[in-house]
Parts: sequence; structure tokens; C-alpha cells
Amino acid sequence: MAAMNACNARFGRGAVVPARAGLTEKRTWSTKFEMRSPRYTTQVTELPTAHA
Repeated sequence: MAAMNACNARFGRGAVVPARAGLTEKRTWSTKFEMRSPRYTTQVTELPTAHA
């Protein structure tokens, strides 16, 4: 927080904000929950690969 306050003091109010601040108002996309994997974890060997 001290680093964020120092940056805002130097570069102006709002130059540095927490990652989540104001994101929902500006976001035009949403997550498609029906496209989620039903599994909580995924094995690396199960990921699809593309071959040239």
C-alpha cells in the first residue's frame, strides 16, 4: 500500500489502483459458465495439442 501511495503521489491520483478496482463497470464481456470444465483440476496430459 505504501508503494501504491508513493506512485500516486508522484504520478497523480488514480495512476495506480488495485487490480479489481472499477473492473466490473468497464468490463463488456462475461464468463460463460456453461463452458467450464466440470473437473476441479486438469491433468497436463489431457490438454489438447495442435500439430502443424
